[in-house]
Amino acid sequence: MKRRLAIIMTAVIIGCLLIAQETNFAEPASGAVSVSEAGAESAPGDGQTAEVTAARNNSGKAASIAEGMENAAENEFLILYVNNATTEIAVQDKRSGAIWYSNPQDREDDKVATGYNKAKLNVQVEITYLDSAGNSLKYDNYTHSVQNGQYVIEKVSGGLNIVYTLGEVKSDIDAIPKYISEERFQTLILDKIEDSGDKREVEKRFKHNEQEKRYERRDSSLKGVGLKKVTEVFEQIGYDEEQKAIDNAAFGEAAAGELNVKIPLHYRLDGEQLKVTVDSGGVEYPETMKIQTLSLLPFFGASGLEDEGYTLVPDGSGSLIRFNNEKTYATPFRKELYGTDASISQRIRVQNDEAARLPVFGMKYEDRAFVGIIEEGDAVAAVEADISGRLNVYNTVSSSFKLRNLEEVTLTNGWRSSTVKKFQAAPFQGDISVRYGFLGAKDASYSGMAAHYRDYLIKQAGLTRLTDEESVPFYAEFIGGIPKKKFFLGIPYNAYEPLTTFDQAESVLGQMMDLGIGNIKLRYTGWFNGGIVHDVAKSIAVDKKLGGSKGLNELKAYADANRISLFPDAAFLEAAPNADGFKKSQASRFITGKLAHIYPYRAADFREDDEQEPGYVLSPKSLPKTVDGFMADYEKLQLTGVSLRDLGSKLNSDFNRANVIDREEAKAIVSGQLQQMSGSVKEILVEGGNAYAAAYARHIVDAPMTSSGFIITDETVPFFQTVFHGYVNYAGMAWNMADDQDSAYNFLKALETGSAMHYTWFNADSSAIKMTEFDHLYSADYRLWIDEASQRYRELNDVLHDVQTQTIADHRMLADGVYQTTFEKGKTIIVNYNDTASNVDGIIVGAKDYWVGGETQR
Repeated sequence: MKRRLAIIMTAVIIGCLLIAQETNFAEPASGAVSVSEAGAESAPGDGQTAEVTAARNNSGKAASIAEGMENAAENEFLILYVNNATTEIAVQDKRSGAIWYSNPQDREDDKVATGYNKAKLNVQVEITYLDSAGNSLKYDNYTHSVQNGQYVIEKVSGGLNIVYTLGEVKSDIDAIPKYISEERFQTLILDKIEDSGDKREVEKRFKHNEQEKRYERRDSSLKGVGLKKVTEVFEQIGYDEEQKAIDNAAFGEAAAGELNVKIPLHYRLDGEQLKVTVDSGGVEYPETMKIQTLSLLPFFGASGLEDEGYTLVPDGSGSLIRFNNEKTYATPFRKELYGTDASISQRIRVQNDEAARLPVFGMKYEDRAFVGIIEEGDAVAAVEADISGRLNVYNTVSSSFKLRNLEEVTLTNGWRSSTVKKFQAAPFQGDISVRYGFLGAKDASYSGMAAHYRDYLIKQAGLTRLTDEESVPFYAEFIGGIPKKKFFLGIPYNAYEPLTTFDQAESVLGQMMDLGIGNIKLRYTGWFNGGIVHDVAKSIAVDKKLGGSKGLNELKAYADANRISLFPDAAFLEAAPNADGFKKSQASRFITGKLAHIYPYRAADFREDDEQEPGYVLSPKSLPKTVDGFMADYEKLQLTGVSLRDLGSKLNSDFNRANVIDREEAKAIVSGQLQQMSGSVKEILVEGGNAYAAAYARHIVDAPMTSSGFIITDETVPFFQTVFHGYVNYAGMAWNMADDQDSAYNFLKALETGSAMHYTWFNADSSAIKMTEFDHLYSADYRLWIDEASQRYRELNDVLHDVQTQTIADHRMLADGVYQTTFEKGKTIIVNYNDTASNVDGIIVGAKDYWVGGETQR
């Protein structure tokens, strides 16, 4: 009996101790805590180290925090932990209990990773750089900082600051000069040593080189006691860093100094998100080191071989990479945000490469997910992802940032040539920050990630809900005029060819309405300053051959009377060849210093056709003045909408050595102009839909409807559409201009993604574009499409008219080629792209057909 009672009492005591330990462990850290460069805690009385078992891997499946982690900060939603010995961090979502680690917790068991790849599993920050010889090298915070104890941790309110010093650790032998002249060795060293024994000790550690008239350090003899003795003697006689620098410089050793890099990394809990920041302006490194990229938390949330789920990457509309898909033969995923930079010379254009419009990535497990939002530095960022089996056993997704671009220049001298690397004059020095949000089982999907990002845009960018959308928009682009080379008595001359006059536009609009097409959004391109490739848009002269200002006013009146939204189009970021109003001083420059020219690409080999007359990239510094001039004239026209051909789809730097404007600075300039325009016109329409422009736009055309189809990816998803539906109207590429002009396919895609219809039309006969640079518009004769378009529009509007202001609550693949979209209030659409019917839980969806169910209320 006594024994049983003793056992019970012992169990109660152990239970109480465990409860007490749990309570202490969950208390938030108070005040600032400094950790020495050896990684040891120096502030007493702070949070206890958790005596608990590590999670099986980085997925956070285990409920307990890994051993060595201690509480660093806590708020209503999250707990931030840090391991002072490794600087890795973990975040626990208090709502679900899931734990997310910056590095895999079972990485020591990785049987695939070896050597550097094994060590890299411990990394939180990595830089790539080129040395003075042009060699590409890497530094990371684990190998070059943590292992050397060269870091400082400071706990602050709501988070952590960690400052890493990356570089080789100074050895005691570094206090002794490698070479020293005969004269200085005698007068500065030997003559100052009073003890004869110490003098002999120093002499035998140096070798006399009579030919070079110097003494050379015997490194092999400077070990252990001998090294300690000599360093003590040098300290006694006052031989310091200043003297050593003189001796090193005398024998060419100054350039061989250490390459130390200081990187400040900040973690902050901000509501439901973890914000990770690097102040790149605070990154310190020697001038000889040309840092190219910085990778941030490359293994955050990494999944293992036994996990099921996928990685979301922002390729086009969005792509999924299934965990462990065994595609190690494919190139790892890497995509720079916001498309290509026209100020970086590109001799070859990649075919069918969809731009990444949204700065978002994520990872979904069975019952949890995280989403990363690149908040600062997104214009110089890329998203990278890989699968298990290539370098290690983990599936990863993360962000990297280009701090300095380069171009290769070929130098020739007679029959010899060599290639050298030329860097941009000033590196990117803005902040870099990524927000990590954490989703529980209910929201653990790419649809949940899209909702999380949408909420972010609502709070941070002022994204607002659509209202009073009674029908689906129909986006019609009418092409006004084009330049055309004509001949008179065999003599060529440049002429203007009107394709759709303002009168003709009214006629086509009337036919569209008669056929039942409603809610028309008319985008009019090529209406001023010389047509579709107009002169610099710093002023407006409405093209007379289209009807002039009077004709435009009449078209506006007609549009207003028929509730048609009119969006005259303008381009601002590029100057056409021989454009009036353009000065070459306004052009951006390549890194090489040459003017940033734009050549058309040959269809045969996708290379620049440098035999043609080039256009030029307009420097971002010239944009505000150009926009001011344009808007001053535009406001006189009393138009309520404007179409911006390139401000929402292109982003270019200026590498002028006198004043480098990087992409992040260019983004800020473009955003400023968009904000200005949004205050002057009621509605803005943009192409492409880069994230920074979407907040100002009410309409997006040429929105990404698919992905690039990289081999490593497994599925295209409408992530872009799920973010914006109900907040921004959008449509993909014009149906009659797409590679696949099958209206049945485009119709199903519109149903699946909640997209509007989009056509590019002109009124003239197709022969008008023959033998011009616009012959790719051969299928833009509206007469070929208007009947089919009206039929498709009426059917699309019947299905989607009542969900225009609703969000997409869920999208998923039910079977190969069969997808289901569920809107906010329950309406569900299933589309079947296959050539055969599909049975989905008893619902038969015909071949290349769709099914509609659920609530239809608004």
